[in-house]
Formats: sequence, C-alpha cells, structure tokens
Amino acid sequence: MSVSFAIGGMTCGACSASITDAVSALSGVTSVSVSLLTDEAKIVYDEKVISPEQIKSAIEDCGFDAQKTHAPPQYEISGSANSASIAYNTTVHIDGMTCGACSASITEAVEKLPGVESVSVSLVTESGLIKHTSEISKETIRSAIEDCGFDVTIEKSKMVSSTSSPSSSVSNNDVSGAVDETTLAISGMTCAACTASVSEALEQNPAISSVSVSLLTEEARVCHSEAISPDEIKSLIEDCGFGAEVTKTVHKNVISYEDVNEPDEISLQIYGISESTDTTSLQFNIEAYLNSVPGIIDFNLAFKYSPERANIPSSTYVNSSTVRSVVSPQEIPENEENLIDELQITYDPSLIGIRFLVDGLNDIATDIHFIIINSVDQSSVSQLRLLSRVKDIQYWRNNFFQALFLGIPVIVLSNTQKIPFWKHMMIFPGLYVVSLLQFVLAVPVQFKLGAVFNKKFLYFVKNGGKNATMDVLVCISSSVSFIFSAISLVLSVWSGQEMGPPKLLFDTACMLILFISFGKWLENKAKGATSTALSKLLSLTPTNCTIVSDTASYESFLKQQEFETKSDVASSMLDFPTKNVSIDLLQSNDIAVVLPGAKVPADGIVVYGASEIDESIITGESLPVYKSKNEQVIGGSINGSGLIHMKVVRAGKKSRLQQIINLVKESQVNKAPVQRFSDYIAARFVPVVLLLAAITFAFWVVLCYNQDKLPMAFTKDENGKFFVCLKIAISVIVVACPCALGLAAPTAVMVGTGIGASHGVLIKGADILERANSINVILFDKTGTLTTGDMTLVKYKQISTSNLSENDWWTLVGSVESNSEHPVGRAICKSAKGKLSLNFDEDIFDSSISEFKVLMGLGIKANVQLPNAAKYDVHVGNHRMVDEMFPDLSQVIHEHFSSSTDSISNSVNTLSFVIINGQYAGYLEFTDSLKPNAKEVIHYLKTVEGYQVGMVTGDSNSAARRIGLEVGIPESNIFSEVSPVHKDAIIVDIKERLGGDKNVGIAFVGDGINDAPALAQADIGMAISSGTDIAIESADIVLIGGNQGHVDLSGVLNALNISNATFRRIKINFVWAAVYNMIMLPFAMGCFLPFNVMLPPIAAAGAMMLSSVSVVLSSLLLKRWKAPNTSFKHVSWKVDLENDAKSEEFSLKTGTLEDFNAVKRNGKSKYRVGKFLTTFNIGRYSHSSTTYELVPNASH
Repeated sequence: MSVSFAIGGMTCGACSASITDAVSALSGVTSVSVSLLTDEAKIVYDEKVISPEQIKSAIEDCGFDAQKTHAPPQYEISGSANSASIAYNTTVHIDGMTCGACSASITEAVEKLPGVESVSVSLVTESGLIKHTSEISKETIRSAIEDCGFDVTIEKSKMVSSTSSPSSSVSNNDVSGAVDETTLAISGMTCAACTASVSEALEQNPAISSVSVSLLTEEARVCHSEAISPDEIKSLIEDCGFGAEVTKTVHKNVISYEDVNEPDEISLQIYGISESTDTTSLQFNIEAYLNSVPGIIDFNLAFKYSPERANIPSSTYVNSSTVRSVVSPQEIPENEENLIDELQITYDPSLIGIRFLVDGLNDIATDIHFIIINSVDQSSVSQLRLLSRVKDIQYWRNNFFQALFLGIPVIVLSNTQKIPFWKHMMIFPGLYVVSLLQFVLAVPVQFKLGAVFNKKFLYFVKNGGKNATMDVLVCISSSVSFIFSAISLVLSVWSGQEMGPPKLLFDTACMLILFISFGKWLENKAKGATSTALSKLLSLTPTNCTIVSDTASYESFLKQQEFETKSDVASSMLDFPTKNVSIDLLQSNDIAVVLPGAKVPADGIVVYGASEIDESIITGESLPVYKSKNEQVIGGSINGSGLIHMKVVRAGKKSRLQQIINLVKESQVNKAPVQRFSDYIAARFVPVVLLLAAITFAFWVVLCYNQDKLPMAFTKDENGKFFVCLKIAISVIVVACPCALGLAAPTAVMVGTGIGASHGVLIKGADILERANSINVILFDKTGTLTTGDMTLVKYKQISTSNLSENDWWTLVGSVESNSEHPVGRAICKSAKGKLSLNFDEDIFDSSISEFKVLMGLGIKANVQLPNAAKYDVHVGNHRMVDEMFPDLSQVIHEHFSSSTDSISNSVNTLSFVIINGQYAGYLEFTDSLKPNAKEVIHYLKTVEGYQVGMVTGDSNSAARRIGLEVGIPESNIFSEVSPVHKDAIIVDIKERLGGDKNVGIAFVGDGINDAPALAQADIGMAISSGTDIAIESADIVLIGGNQGHVDLSGVLNALNISNATFRRIKINFVWAAVYNMIMLPFAMGCFLPFNVMLPPIAAAGAMMLSSVSVVLSSLLLKRWKAPNTSFKHVSWKVDLENDAKSEEFSLKTGTLEDFNAVKRNGKSKYRVGKFLTTFNIGRYSHSSTTYELVPNASH
C-alpha cells in the first residue's frame, strides 16, 4: 500500500531528511520519498504491520504538521472482470521543456495527483507516460502539466492492466496472470442480437475476462481463468439456445488486458457537411450502419453544426440510445472554427477490416466522405519533424539571428558611448541619444525574443516560486540587467545628468538572450542527431501501396498456378486489376504488389515471385535477404530488383516496424534510478542558484563598503562597486546550468537505444541499461535459443495397439500438432505432412479437431475425428506427460526402450511419445542443430567478458548435455527437464545462494513465449523474437533477427555491450555536468577575484551554452560503438570448447557464495582487460589457444 501526506513546516534538506529517517525506521515501511519542493511525502507500507495514522504520528513527532492527501484506492475484484481497478497508460506530448528542471517539475506535479501510480517524462522526445487509475481523468493530468507552464497534448490513453494492492481480495475471476483462451464453433446464430446474447451470457461469469463473438465466422474466443472449464463455457452458450463445440484451448501468460484482446481505434474527419445538411438523418444512417457491422465496440459522433454542440457534442454509444460526449466540456474549443465533424470508432480488427469499414461509411451518402485523421503515415511524418527538431531548430535559429541583428549595435553603442561624439548628443538634459538607441534596440530583444523565457517566469511567480527552470534563470538575469538599465536611464533624465551617458546593462541583457538562443540552436541540432536511428525507422513507413482488387479470384488462381508454366503465370498475373490505397486502409489478407525498389507495405508472406529484400535498418542484417514463395517479409524493408506479390498478415500499427518504433520511443520515458536522481537535483537546482546569487550579491555589497583592500575589479570599474556586485550576481544566475544535468541521461539513452535498434537489439528503457551493468550470470534456454529450433525427424516407431494404419497414425499425430507453436510440435506437423505427401503449406490434414489443449511443459492433447467417423483421444508429449498423466504406461515405455540400444534417460535426442485412447501408440525422435555462432558467443561471454553461463531447458538430461558439450557449457551449469513454469525457480535459487540482488545479476535468454516466468523473474530478460511478435511484455530486451527468422546469438553480446557502453556514457555525462557546475559556480561567485579573475555575465552565458552542447556531443560519441567480432582465428575451437565444458569451473547448481565472489565478473575492469588482451592477441589465462579480435566493421 502507499499513502501521501502534505507536510507543513519543512524549510530545508535537513527537515526532509529527518522525516525520511524517522519514517524509514518504522516497522512495515518499505520506502519513503519526501519532497521539499512540493511539501509532500509518499510512503509505501505493509498495512498488516502499520497504519497510516501511525505514520502520521511519526511525522508529527518530528515537529511538522502532516495531513493525509490521498490513499490509492483498494479494489476488491469480484463480480465482473471489468472492475474499477483497471490502470491506464496515458501518453502526452509536452511543448516548452528546455532543461532537466522542466521535466522534473512536471514529474513532481503529476505525481502529487491522487490515482497516479508512476510518471516518466522524456526531455529529448518531449513526451510523457503516466500510469494512473480511473480515479483521475486525462483532463486533470493535462491541467496539472499546463499549470507548470507547458503546453500539452493528450496523444492516447490505453487500459493496460488490473491494479490491486497486496491486501486486495481477489476472487476466482482474477485473470491478470495465467489464463486459457478457448475457441468455440457456434451454430444457429442469425443476427447481431444472437451474438449479443452469447456475449452477455458469458461476460456475466466472473471467471471470464473477455469475449469475442463473430457472426460471420460463427466462432467465439473466450479468455478465462482455470475456475471455469471449456465444457462449462460450452454449456453457457448452449443455454442460450445455440449449438457449441470446443475447437481448442490454449494456455497463455497474460500480462495485461490488452494482450488478451486489443481493439483498434480510428478517428475520421467527415467532409461535405454544411449548415444545410440533414445531420439527424445522417446520424441515424451512420448509427444504423455501425450497429449492423460485426466487431464495432464503441463509436462517438460529433457534428460541427449540430445544435446540441452549443452545450455538448452530438455523439452516440454503440447499442445505447444515450447521447454521450466525445470530449469533456473543458476540451471544447471556444472558437468554433477549430471544431470539425468527427467520428471515432473502436473496433476489433479480427472481425472487420479498416478498409471495409471506411468504404461502408463512404457509401452512406454520395456527398459525404470520411478521411482518416490519426493515420500511421501522418503520425510518422509529424514524429519525424519532432525528432529532427525542425520546429525548434528553426525557432532558435531565427531568434539568434534577430538577437544578433539587434544586439550587435547595442554592444557597439555601449562600448563607444564615452567618446565625445555621443557626449554632446542629447535630446534634453539627461537623455542621451546613445542611451535612447540602446533602449529602443533592447526592448524587442527583451520582450519579443525573450518572451519564451518571460512566460516561464510568470508561471514561476504564479505557482508561488515552484517549478523553477533554466528559463527562469535566464529571465531573471536578463530582466535584472534591463530593469537596472531602465532605472539608470530614468535617474539620468530625472537628475538632468550632463557629465555623459549613464552606464547601462542593455548590452548584457541582449547578449544573454543572444548566447542562449545560439546555444539552444546548437543544442537542438545536436539533439536531432541523437535520434538518427529512430528517424530512419520512421522514414521506412510507406505512404501507400498497390493491392489486388479481387482477392478471392486471385487466391483461387494461386491454387492452380503450380500446374501452369511460369510464362503463363506471369502473363495471367498482369490481368488481375489492382488499385492504389493509403497504407492506413491496408488490412489482413490483402494481396499487395511490391514493385522493384519499393517499400514492403506491411508484414506478410510472399505468394508469388522472388527478390532480395534489404532489411538492414530493421534487423541489422547487413546483406539483402533472398525471399521466395511462402517466406515472410517485413513491412518497411526495401524490395530489390524482383517483383513480388505478398499476402498481408499484419498492417498499420500492428506491423513489426510500428511495434519496433513504439518500443524504441517508449524506452525514452522509462528512466534509470540515476536519471531520477538527476531530475530530483535539477528540480531543486534553480532555487539553490537564486539563493546563492542573493547571498553572493549581499556578501560583496557588505564587503565593498567595509573593506579597503578590494580586488582590482572593484577599483578599476568606473561605474562603481555596486555595479560590479550586480554583475557578479548576474553571472551566478547565468552560469548555472541544469540543462547539462537534464540532458546527461536522455540523450545517451536515445543514442544507445537507437544503436541497439539498428543492430536488432530493442532495449525497453534506461532502467534496463543500469541493471544490465550489474549482470554476471547468463542463463540460456536451449530450443530456439542456442539451437535453431528446426527439429529434424531421425527415428519414429508406431506401436500396433489398434487397427490404425500408418497413414491414420500420422494423421492423428499431425492433426494434434497442427495448432502447436512449439518447435517440436511444428517439426511433428511437418514430418506428418511429408509422410502423407501433403507438399504445400495450404494443405491440411483430413480430420476434424476438438477439445484442443496445450499442456504446459508436458505436451498437447485433442480429440481427433478421422474421415471414417472414428474418434480418438490423442496425447503427444514428453516422458513427464506420461509419468504424470499415464503413470500405468510409464513402466511399459521404459521397458520398451530398455530393450533397445538407448534408454530414455540416455537418449541424446528429443523424444515425443504418442498416447491414443489411453494406450501407448509409439514415439518420435528428433534432433536439433546449433545456431551458427552459438559456440563462439558462449565462449566469448565466458572467457573475454567473464560471465558465468548456464543453460535451463525442459529437454532430457542427455540431450541437454550434448548441446552443452558442443557450446562449452559445463554439466554443472546445465539445468535439464525443467518445465517452463518452474524455470523462474532456478533463478530464485541461484540468487538466494549467491547473495541476492545486491551481489548477483542474472540475465535469462529465451523465446519470450513459454519462458515468460523466467524472463520476468530475471534481472534482465532477453527474448528472441519470432515472426512479427516483438512486443514481448515479459522481456526487458527483445532480440530481432535477420535471415530466415533466426536471431543471431551475437545479439545477446551486442545487447550487453551496448547497455554497458550507454550506461558508462551516462555516468560520464553526469560527472561532466556536476564538475562544470562545481567549478563554474564558485568562479562566477567571485572566489577567484583575489587573483583578479572575474567571470562577466556574457562569458557566463557562453560557458553555460557550451556545457549543454558538450553533453549532447558526448552522447553522440556513442555512435562510434562497433559490434565485437566473436569469430575464431584458429581451427582448434572444438578441442578448446570440449575442454572448457569438462574443466572444473564455478557450478551454478552447487556453488557457494564464497566461490562465486572469487570468480564473479568485475564489470568494467574485466571488460577492459579482456578487450586489451583480445585486441593485441595476448594469450589468455585459459589453456585454450583460441584468440579473438574486435573488428570495427563487424556486421550483426
């Protein structure tokens, strides 16, 4: 649980520290965060041990007032899965942030709001991610940010998960963890009312989390917990009067509700509506159409000229006669010209395609047109402009040149006003022409070019001196100079001064804004360079594509083309009519035509033609990849010289490219602890600097008038001592730079994650970079990770326990595995098709399947009916499935194998056993091959980088030992026969034995599907992406691969290498920013005046400008990173690897804490020593003669 208190009476850091110490000492308190800036404390505690009242008393005992502000709501999950405990991720775009103090002030302001769980603000991407409950609205968040003085736009808000406290009462409907997804075939549905009745009947059950019923396909997909069985779901449907048959049940690990069923949202602007349009009739027709279309979840309609819009927009909720508002009254623009006719639709893309939906809307009226306004293409263009910072660069460039045009004359006038020419040019006594010219030129600089700084200062004053930023410092320093000069000018006129023009500081005010504008211009240009990789990804997004108009006829033709000659096929292909469509209107199952040199419009499968595809920017594969029929292509990749036709699988926001872009963008707002600390410092930096400036001014004023021996700067300045004191105080304000602190981490993260993306490594946040720096143990999954996952059948045997023919046996086995995603299941299905002469991917087994279910870590089961109407209960799985589900058959199988040369325990291959109708019916034996560079990568990680490497697999001990021997993993580090749901226990055990989180960091590398528990439990989870699924929730780092979908294991090495290099750069940036401020602040305060060295305000502005730019340039040095080459230079690798596998090393199974500390990787030092040794080919400590080299231009 967490609770927040508003605290009165805190005045300094000692106050907040005393509260922190007192509350931290209480039993049951897990964390304490006290903000001196916001006068607030946030405490996380165990409500079973301590109450909020006891915490409040502890604060009051320290001498402060405490008032409970809010407590996060506690939810009791019962009744409906759609409870109020749903959390939301709201993404916002923020304009006007200039330094770390800006992002820190926004973070602290939003964190104070009740219902806000976490806030991340990125200064580089100008975006924020707020996780909150339904207790707080998007508008409240918007208002809080605007109150800080920034412009904000709500980009999106998505439901992400159920949030419940540890004390929440969770009943059987808690489906936030493991769930089953059951697919049922439903007969008898005739209209939308039928699907609605089925949906409502199922949704009323508390164990069911989501329901999707399709009238067209007569199917239902139900996500539910184990509290309800598929047969009970079937009964619920049958009670509604419909026939139902369970097709399959798949066990899933669901992290969030959006994983279960993620709808799409589309915003359409309606063109053609005027004041004469009958909006009532149009609204009725739109509602009627949308209510008749399957898959429409929600829609909102708003007309610009609707009479009701004077109060609320005219809008509609699906299946409801209640008119709802599209936007809250606060969102309605006062200027009617800003309103548009708009339709917002939430729909299920698996039930209706976006193009069919839009085409249907456009058919409602001939003069009315619907155009997508939240398109992928427009979003990419706007994001490209944002990332390249075109707007900011142009603004500060113009600001700089205007300040230069006006400021240079002011400097010239200021430095020449003592010449006789100006002394005799007076308009009237006291008002000199040179002074008036300076004033006239300085006014537009101060109030027009400096308006951006003045605006932030006004918000600073409005908020009672909170949310101070660098802009406030600039405004204060330039305003002090301007006001002092204006007062001097008035006093000169008032006194009728005729001795000469008064000394003014208009030149200081102008030069401050001039230098700051120049620095911002350079800084934004450098920031734009940090996002090169993400910009390249965005530029890959195609704008339109060509598709075949008649998809059904084309697919029918494809089925016949293998019987025709290539020339006949090619000529026939040209006869199919095509049309150009926007990329936003592309949908699944479309046939897209990709011309030579064109961008592949979406993820899909080649159905005709062959070509070389350039996937380098997406996967890091440096060479073009040859693609032919039935091979996958990635949207955004570049086609070579061949013409291909492809069937679209995923388009738009669901495509692999868009997932990568979103993941890289989101990684910018997940901050590392060191970055959050810098934000904390930056938020308090400005008030401290203002205080130092005031102290400095007071000190020198007092010293000036009480000390005879003053530094030369005071005695030589003809304008007097007060004038010098004022310049010193201005220098203190100007030279301080929170920007460098604020940019130290985000710029490095932007460059680092961009480099990772270009090498097929997707890092999800800065906190992961920091955790990766402490990794010293790496555990690998076997199948699909160390091995290719392309299993090859080496032996099979059918046991004649029935009258099944061999073909029927293969049909039963292949049918059961046809729905499996496991590598062994795919191999069985492929082998079965080969035995039955099913040569094409489209070919299916002649059978029908029901009661399909995945047995996690064991195998798979289903009921299969053959063409002769005979039904069979079929189980296919490993020996643990036999031991647990068919213990009476276990002895029979062991006896069968004991009579052969190999026993089950000694078989070096993967075995799958077939159980039909409860009887042992045979087995299949498969072998797997290593990934090409698995040996080299494992050896490099062990000997050069110093990691302890192990393997965790569900395969047999003998099969695991064989792979371990090949790659060089000793038997003492191999954990075999471990089910996916128990792999996380291995990680927990290692951590407990080796000193916990502070002493050991564990990375787990797996496939991201059945390894989800281990990926989540490890300090760093690396998921090897397969197909188009790169948004693996349980992984911290996703490795995407190139050729044939296989991910090169060097991605693991690259991920760790990039993470370490980036975090190292972050620390360098922070040290530089801290050292700059520690040196320049005393310099500006006059500590070196006794040596006659003074920092004038203009020089201080130049130093501050250079500090920000230098931090960004330092981050750009990361672009020099090169991937290490792990290839062997000698051919003796086999002997060396076998010796490494057999040699005595630290044992992850039985090793003690003392043993581990003796061999533990010492991060930076070990890396540098290893790099030195391998670079200069110096022999290693190992007996191996193998050496390595780091090649600068090594490809991924």
